Amino acid sequence: MVLNQRFERDSLLKHRIRRKLLIAAPAAQCYYSTMEMDKQLQVENLVREYAESYDLRKRRVYRMDFNSVKGKVAIVTGASRGIGRAIAECFGENGMKVVCAARSAEQGRAVADGICAKGGDAIFIQTDCSKASAIRELVDKTVTHYGKLDGVVSNAGIGMGGTPLHEYEVEDYEKIFSLNSEGVFAGMKYGAEAILKSHSEGGFLINVASVAGLVPQRGQALYSATKFGVVGMTRAAALDYAEYGITVNAICPGYTRTSIFGDAPAAAMDFFAADCPAKRMGDPEECAALALFLASGLARYITGAAIPVDGALSAGHQSISSWKHPEILTGGKLNSQSTIAALMENEAAKAIVEQYLPGFADNQQAKAAYGMTFGKIGPMLGLPETALKALLDALDNL
Repeated sequence: MVLNQRFERDSLLKHRIRRKLLIAAPAAQCYYSTMEMDKQLQVENLVREYAESYDLRKRRVYRMDFNSVKGKVAIVTGASRGIGRAIAECFGENGMKVVCAARSAEQGRAVADGICAKGGDAIFIQTDCSKASAIRELVDKTVTHYGKLDGVVSNAGIGMGGTPLHEYEVEDYEKIFSLNSEGVFAGMKYGAEAILKSHSEGGFLINVASVAGLVPQRGQALYSATKFGVVGMTRAAALDYAEYGITVNAICPGYTRTSIFGDAPAAAMDFFAADCPAKRMGDPEECAALALFLASGLARYITGAAIPVDGALSAGHQSISSWKHPEILTGGKLNSQSTIAALMENEAAKAIVEQYLPGFADNQQAKAAYGMTFGKIGPMLGLPETALKALLDALDNL
């Protein structure tokens, strides 16, 4: 029973015992079969007693809420604005103790004060996250203030791009790598050390990378290099700490409405929205919601992941396509706005088309336009304007 009590105290020992039991099982079975009957019964009783006190097959019990994050201490770098601010506020609203780190004292302190004003627990520590020594000091101050550390969100970073690689200067390289790469490394290094020393039962490291860390972007050689590095460090560190209960994941935002776009004109913002398959830009709160999930007990088996929050921007190359049945969006029926392919599958619609365009159904060349509508290709078919209008009206009255 003393051994069982030790199991309950030492979660790491549990993992090691599980592994040893699995490795030793075949040999133990052979040895067991050679025992005398009374000794076999003694072994069975011992195994049964152990199983009752600690069931290796018992599943975890999950509560589908975020109560598991309450009381956790987390550092969020770059917390003065954008995604970092959204994450810090989200953590605070859900009962976490938040250390807001940023260079701007005025903005960072305002975020921490705002969390406290809503009943949360937060402090601000001014930090230059491009310096490893400053990150170490940040972690030390956090542990001194709260007595422990459960997680670090390495969010601080800068953007840089729009030019081909040869037009960057060495100073540009040093500037962006010191914050986007070295700063993240320091957050993971000193954060992991403190989390391990704190014996956190739900430790986590979350790195805010970018869609540029999954798919290279033209004119973004240095920025993409830093973000690919963050994703690589995330996955490697996940292997380092999986056994010790610390999850390590990366959030990869796409076009998100943050200060990284500066004073970009409305036309530029419209371009980014149009370039995204979701046809909009993301909000910082959408990344914050994912960070909260990754920090919770619901995500303890998710580690080593680089998760895009990008409206399908990194899912693949966009090509030209059209819906065969767009009427499904409105719950309507076939009409003049339906694709030609959909109309030609309906006998009534097919008869109307045949009335105005004899032989259309059998025209092999016409099938190349089946993804379009008669409204768009009508003039190319040589139909007079009055005949085209009559065709479209007839289709609308199907």
